[in-house]
Amino acid sequence: MPPIAGPHKTAILLLAMGEKFTADVFKRLDRSEIAMISKAMVEMETIPKEQVEEVLREFHHQLLVNAEMLMGGPEQVKKLLMKNLDSETAKYILDLLDLDSGPAPFRELENVSPRILSQILRNEHPQTLALILGHLHPEQAAELLQQLPAGVRPEILMRLARLEAVAEEMLMEVDKVLQSQLIAMGGKEGKKVGGVQAVAEILNAVDRATEEEVLSEIEEESSQMAEDIRNLMFVFEDIKALDDRAIRELLKEVSNEDLTKALKGGTEDLQEKFFKNLSERASAMIREDLEIMGPVRLSEVESAQQNIVKIVRRLEAEGRIMIGRGGGDVFV
Repeated sequence: MPPIAGPHKTAILLLAMGEKFTADVFKRLDRSEIAMISKAMVEMETIPKEQVEEVLREFHHQLLVNAEMLMGGPEQVKKLLMKNLDSETAKYILDLLDLDSGPAPFRELENVSPRILSQILRNEHPQTLALILGHLHPEQAAELLQQLPAGVRPEILMRLARLEAVAEEMLMEVDKVLQSQLIAMGGKEGKKVGGVQAVAEILNAVDRATEEEVLSEIEEESSQMAEDIRNLMFVFEDIKALDDRAIRELLKEVSNEDLTKALKGGTEDLQEKFFKNLSERASAMIREDLEIMGPVRLSEVESAQQNIVKIVRRLEAEGRIMIGRGGGDVFV
């Protein structure tokens, strides 16, 4: 039997002595030492009785009667760390070992119908609702949003747009309360959960009436936030989902200068989408301009693309084109 390395020997001893002993030892070690021992625990998975006895003899301890082996591995390590260390230190070690610190908050809500969920959450504070929406899949969040009272929707999404880092302890506490409510109804470490991108994804999945109602109220309080959300809801590359008639309608409003700069940063598929809807002469001219065009500032390309996106939004508002909602097809 090969000799046992230092960190593995310590890991075997700690596993043999139990959680309380391990906790007391960890309190006296620095992070790098805890990480080294924890890594050894992860690597061992199961420990033969002979090795345990060898380690315990060396430290003048006796193995419990009839113990055949000790269980190591990721789950045992997570249990030891999360139970016996402060949350910051535990997360540091788990991240170093590339181990998940536990179930993500609100994961169970993915299996709850939006109707039941809205009943549970109807009286919750908008900040709590924003936290929960930020953790749901955009489509489920959109369904839930439409089940909530109309008057509270804009405030929830504005709070979500402003969210950045939320203490993991707070998230888990809210999740614990929700789990209790779910059971009662029979419905059964900061993390970035919000921002305008989250709001844009949710609104992309709701119906047009809900989107306009929410955005118009958000715009009254913050026109910049509403504009940021709108810009994220439809990006330049999304134009390739429009059919040919919509592209031709768009081309009536776009200048050649903006189109050329925008296509400079577009994918080949999107370029071809525009080329086939231009006249042969116009297509040849823009192709030639792209070939001879030197380097263009990224800011200029993005500005031209954003100008075109704004035209798409305007054409939709005027009813000249229709953009499908909730993952559906595009119609004109």
